[in-house]
Amino acid sequence: ILKERSEVERLMAEFLRKGDLSRRGERRINELLETYDFDAVEAFEEQTFKDLLSRVDEIPTSLALSQAALESGWGSSRFAREGYNLFGMWCYEPGCGFVPSRRPGGKSYEVTKYESPKDSFAAYINNLNTNRYYVAMRAIRRELRSSDGNLNGYELAAGLHRYSQEGYVYISKVQSLIQSNQLCRFD
Repeated sequence: ILKERSEVERLMAEFLRKGDLSRRGERRINELLETYDFDAVEAFEEQTFKDLLSRVDEIPTSLALSQAALESGWGSSRFAREGYNLFGMWCYEPGCGFVPSRRPGGKSYEVTKYESPKDSFAAYINNLNTNRYYVAMRAIRRELRSSDGNLNGYELAAGLHRYSQEGYVYISKVQSLIQSNQLCRFD
Protein backbone atom coordinates (compact mmCIF):
# COMPACT_ATOMS: atom_id res chain seq x y z
CA ILE A 1 0.00 0.00 0.00
CA LEU A 2 2.81 2.41 0.82
CA LYS A 3 4.41 1.66 -2.56
CA GLU A 4 1.11 2.44 -4.25
CA ARG A 5 0.75 5.61 -2.19
CA SER A 6 4.23 6.73 -3.18
CA GLU A 7 3.39 6.04 -6.81
CA VAL A 8 0.19 8.13 -6.60
CA GLU A 9 2.12 10.98 -4.94
CA ARG A 10 4.78 10.83 -7.67
CA LEU A 11 2.18 10.86 -10.46
CA MET A 12 0.27 13.67 -8.74
CA ALA A 13 3.46 15.75 -8.59
CA GLU A 14 4.06 15.04 -12.28
CA PHE A 15 0.49 16.04 -13.11
CA LEU A 16 0.76 19.28 -11.12
CA ARG A 17 4.11 20.10 -12.74
CA LYS A 18 3.14 19.29 -16.36
CA GLY A 19 -0.65 19.60 -16.36
CA ASP A 20 -1.09 16.07 -17.68
CA LEU A 21 0.18 12.50 -17.42
CA SER A 22 1.76 10.04 -19.82
CA ARG A 23 -0.55 7.34 -21.17
CA ARG A 24 1.19 4.89 -18.86
CA GLY A 25 0.58 7.19 -15.87
CA GLU A 26 -3.08 7.60 -16.83
CA ARG A 27 -3.49 3.82 -17.09
CA ARG A 28 -1.84 3.29 -13.71
CA ILE A 29 -3.98 5.89 -11.94
CA ASN A 30 -7.13 4.40 -13.48
CA GLU A 31 -6.06 0.92 -12.35
CA LEU A 32 -5.63 2.22 -8.81
CA LEU A 33 -8.91 4.11 -8.95
CA GLU A 34 -10.70 0.87 -9.81
CA THR A 35 -8.77 -1.10 -7.18
CA TYR A 36 -9.87 1.39 -4.53
CA ASP A 37 -13.52 1.46 -5.69
CA PHE A 38 -13.57 4.64 -7.72
CA ASP A 39 -14.69 4.95 -11.33
CA ALA A 40 -11.98 5.37 -13.94
CA VAL A 41 -11.64 8.91 -15.29
CA GLU A 42 -10.73 10.42 -18.62
CA ALA A 43 -9.96 13.95 -17.43
CA PHE A 44 -7.66 14.17 -14.44
CA GLU A 45 -7.85 16.87 -11.80
CA GLU A 46 -5.87 17.48 -8.63
CA GLN A 47 -8.91 16.27 -6.66
CA THR A 48 -8.71 12.89 -8.42
CA PHE A 49 -5.32 12.32 -6.80
CA LYS A 50 -6.43 13.66 -3.41
CA ASP A 51 -9.46 11.37 -3.39
CA LEU A 52 -7.29 8.40 -4.32
CA LEU A 53 -4.73 9.23 -1.63
CA SER A 54 -7.51 9.24 0.97
CA ARG A 55 -7.91 5.50 0.31
CA VAL A 56 -4.41 4.42 -0.68
CA ASP A 57 -2.95 4.49 2.81
CA GLU A 58 -1.91 2.17 5.59
CA ILE A 59 -3.83 0.97 8.60
CA PRO A 60 -1.78 1.36 11.78
CA THR A 61 -0.62 -1.90 13.32
CA SER A 62 -2.15 -1.03 16.70
CA LEU A 63 -5.61 -0.71 15.14
CA ALA A 64 -5.34 -3.99 13.23
CA LEU A 65 -4.03 -5.87 16.28
CA SER A 66 -6.72 -4.54 18.61
CA GLN A 67 -9.54 -5.25 16.17
CA ALA A 68 -8.20 -8.73 15.41
CA ALA A 69 -8.03 -9.49 19.13
CA LEU A 70 -11.58 -8.26 19.73
CA GLU A 71 -13.16 -9.78 16.64
CA SER A 72 -11.51 -13.19 16.95
CA GLY A 73 -11.53 -13.56 20.73
CA TRP A 74 -7.73 -13.33 20.71
CA GLY A 75 -7.67 -15.93 17.92
CA SER A 76 -9.82 -18.47 19.75
CA SER A 77 -13.09 -18.11 17.81
CA ARG A 78 -14.28 -20.84 15.47
CA PHE A 79 -14.19 -18.33 12.61
CA ALA A 80 -10.53 -17.50 13.30
CA ARG A 81 -9.43 -21.09 13.85
CA GLU A 82 -11.31 -22.72 10.96
CA GLY A 83 -11.60 -19.87 8.46
CA TYR A 84 -8.79 -17.43 9.31
CA ASN A 85 -11.38 -14.69 9.79
CA LEU A 86 -9.61 -12.42 12.25
CA PHE A 87 -11.79 -9.33 11.77
CA GLY A 88 -15.39 -10.56 11.90
CA MET A 89 -15.89 -9.83 8.20
CA TRP A 90 -19.22 -10.83 6.71
CA CYS A 91 -20.17 -11.98 3.22
CA TYR A 92 -23.59 -12.12 1.65
CA GLU A 93 -23.66 -14.99 -0.84
CA PRO A 94 -24.77 -18.45 0.28
CA GLY A 95 -21.76 -20.69 0.89
CA CYS A 96 -19.20 -17.85 1.12
CA GLY A 97 -18.37 -18.65 4.73
CA PHE A 98 -19.77 -19.88 8.03
CA VAL A 99 -23.36 -19.47 9.12
CA PRO A 100 -23.21 -18.01 12.65
CA SER A 101 -25.09 -20.14 15.18
CA ARG A 102 -26.73 -17.00 16.63
CA ARG A 103 -27.66 -15.37 13.32
CA PRO A 104 -31.11 -13.79 13.65
CA GLY A 105 -33.95 -15.34 11.69
CA GLY A 106 -34.49 -13.81 8.27
CA LYS A 107 -30.85 -12.73 7.95
CA SER A 108 -28.68 -14.23 5.20
CA TYR A 109 -25.15 -13.02 5.95
CA GLU A 110 -22.32 -15.42 6.69
CA VAL A 111 -18.92 -14.95 8.31
CA THR A 112 -16.32 -15.00 5.54
CA LYS A 113 -13.92 -17.93 5.31
CA TYR A 114 -10.36 -17.11 4.13
CA GLU A 115 -7.58 -19.28 2.76
CA SER A 116 -4.97 -17.72 5.07
CA PRO A 117 -4.50 -15.06 7.74
CA LYS A 118 -2.84 -12.93 5.04
CA ASP A 119 -6.08 -13.01 3.01
CA SER A 120 -8.01 -11.92 6.10
CA PHE A 121 -5.68 -8.96 6.65
CA ALA A 122 -5.87 -7.96 2.98
CA ALA A 123 -9.69 -8.02 3.04
CA TYR A 124 -9.74 -6.02 6.29
CA ILE A 125 -7.42 -3.32 4.93
CA ASN A 126 -9.38 -3.14 1.68
CA ASN A 127 -12.63 -2.84 3.65
CA LEU A 128 -11.36 0.07 5.76
CA ASN A 129 -9.86 1.78 2.72
CA THR A 130 -12.89 1.49 0.43
CA ASN A 131 -16.13 0.97 2.35
CA ARG A 132 -18.35 4.05 2.66
CA TYR A 133 -18.93 3.26 6.33
CA TYR A 134 -15.34 4.25 7.14
CA VAL A 135 -15.24 7.70 5.56
CA ALA A 136 -14.87 9.17 9.07
CA MET A 137 -11.83 6.98 9.79
CA ARG A 138 -10.25 8.00 6.50
CA ALA A 139 -10.93 11.68 7.27
CA ILE A 140 -9.14 11.33 10.61
CA ARG A 141 -6.25 9.61 8.84
CA ARG A 142 -6.08 12.38 6.22
CA GLU A 143 -6.00 15.00 9.00
CA LEU A 144 -3.20 13.15 10.82
CA ARG A 145 -1.24 12.92 7.55
CA SER A 146 -1.60 16.65 6.93
CA SER A 147 -0.68 17.66 10.50
CA ASP A 148 2.41 15.65 11.46
CA GLY A 149 2.25 12.66 9.13
CA ASN A 150 2.13 10.13 11.95
CA LEU A 151 -0.76 7.70 12.10
CA ASN A 152 -1.91 5.94 15.23
CA GLY A 153 -4.62 3.42 15.70
CA TYR A 154 -6.03 5.00 18.84
CA GLU A 155 -7.11 8.13 16.96
CA LEU A 156 -8.27 6.29 13.85
CA ALA A 157 -10.49 4.03 15.94
CA ALA A 158 -12.73 7.05 16.57
CA GLY A 159 -13.96 6.74 12.97
CA LEU A 160 -15.10 3.11 13.26
CA HIS A 161 -18.54 3.53 14.83
CA ARG A 162 -20.07 1.59 11.92
CA TYR A 163 -17.66 -1.37 12.16
CA SER A 164 -19.69 -3.10 14.85
CA GLN A 165 -23.30 -3.14 15.96
CA GLU A 166 -21.93 -1.83 19.27
CA GLY A 167 -21.17 1.53 17.64
CA TYR A 168 -19.35 3.92 19.97
CA VAL A 169 -19.00 1.24 22.67
CA TYR A 170 -16.93 -0.70 20.15
CA ILE A 171 -14.65 2.31 19.65
CA SER A 172 -14.08 2.47 23.42
CA LYS A 173 -13.20 -1.23 23.45
CA VAL A 174 -10.71 -0.85 20.60
CA GLN A 175 -9.10 2.21 22.17
CA SER A 176 -8.96 0.57 25.60
CA LEU A 177 -7.26 -2.49 24.14
CA ILE A 178 -4.72 -0.29 22.34
CA GLN A 179 -3.95 1.60 25.55
CA SER A 180 -3.87 -1.32 27.98
CA ASN A 181 -1.59 -3.36 25.72
CA GLN A 182 0.52 -0.36 24.65
CA LEU A 183 -0.09 -1.28 21.01
CA CYS A 184 0.79 2.21 19.70
CA ARG A 185 4.44 1.22 20.09
CA PHE A 186 3.97 -0.85 16.91
CA ASP A 187 2.70 2.06 14.79
